[in-house]
Amino acid sequence: MLDGTQDVGKGFLYTLEVDAEAKSLALARTSLATAAHPWLSINRKANAVYASGWSDPVNGTRTFSAYTIEPDFSVSWLNTITSCGTKPIANDFIPEAGAHGMFYGVDFVNPCGEIWSVNQNGSFGTKIQAIEFEPNSTLHGFATTPDLKYMYIMNLGGNNVHGYDLHLANGTLTTLGEYAPSELGAGPRHAAIAPSGKFLYLIDEEGLRVDQYTIDDASGALRFTDSSLAVTPFGTSSRRTRPHARNPGLTPANSTLYWGDEIVISADGATLYASTRSKVVGFPGYISGWALRADGALADAAALFTAPTPGAGGTSNILSVSPWADASKDMIILTDQDKDFVALYELQGRALVLLDTVSITGTNCCSGSVWLD
Repeated sequence: MLDGTQDVGKGFLYTLEVDAEAKSLALARTSLATAAHPWLSINRKANAVYASGWSDPVNGTRTFSAYTIEPDFSVSWLNTITSCGTKPIANDFIPEAGAHGMFYGVDFVNPCGEIWSVNQNGSFGTKIQAIEFEPNSTLHGFATTPDLKYMYIMNLGGNNVHGYDLHLANGTLTTLGEYAPSELGAGPRHAAIAPSGKFLYLIDEEGLRVDQYTIDDASGALRFTDSSLAVTPFGTSSRRTRPHARNPGLTPANSTLYWGDEIVISADGATLYASTRSKVVGFPGYISGWALRADGALADAAALFTAPTPGAGGTSNILSVSPWADASKDMIILTDQDKDFVALYELQGRALVLLDTVSITGTNCCSGSVWLD
């Protein structure tokens, strides 16, 4: 794992074409980037994409970069800003915040985050707010309620979720509180919120589980429902009455082989997906899925499927779901840094079907992805 000092070499941004009718995936463009980028977010209003940069550190810190998406779907660099730390990781963009949207970033090595204004053309403007966290924090993900009232930041090292009031007028955050995962040392990594805004699902890196929370609309407080889901085929989902009680049924004997990784919900709110990475090359990671009700609650604690991924995942096995209700609505993208490929999947009934893969070798690939119009 990067400790925040290494130069990981040149970076590239890849444009892939999804043909939802033919159920195929193809590499369309390769663009040189300012750094190797582990995470992306998109500004559809300005047709821009934002990327965390694992470049050679500049004055001891790394960077975020902004790019314009060109008509041929290649990208052109807009500008680069210095981040607050040595390993910027997850980032997020809220188009409704501020005048032209606001950019949010966190660091995995340094206990810090930041908020930047964005200009009309999509480039970075000025830093609006610095976000401080307790020592030994390792920040890793964002989740925002659909009504844009509350934002949550996952703190893997601090073993908690930080909740905030989101002020759309200027994009700033005000602390609400901290919320614990179901297990001590579980390591909250990422979260997804149902379109109803009533439920948050949290994936724990070390706990190898997804925890279900309700969201209080009036206060933004999270309440663990005592429901957890196993994210490998070796455990079983459960309901418990004692928070923080170790449940061996959810933590398999071979848990040291895996990391809980990514969690996403389909655009129609019908399906919850979670991925794991293998820590051992040659062992697969997994993608699991569960059906959700219209209000965002679990329809059944039993998984629809748990499918092995083609590779271990490396530092990736990141998922992104189609944001549209067209023929792509049940499709997801998986990126792999172990074997350097991008995969296109589709949920067909209770089965996750691998439709196509694109291998990208000889460069730094592959990490986060966003869907373009």
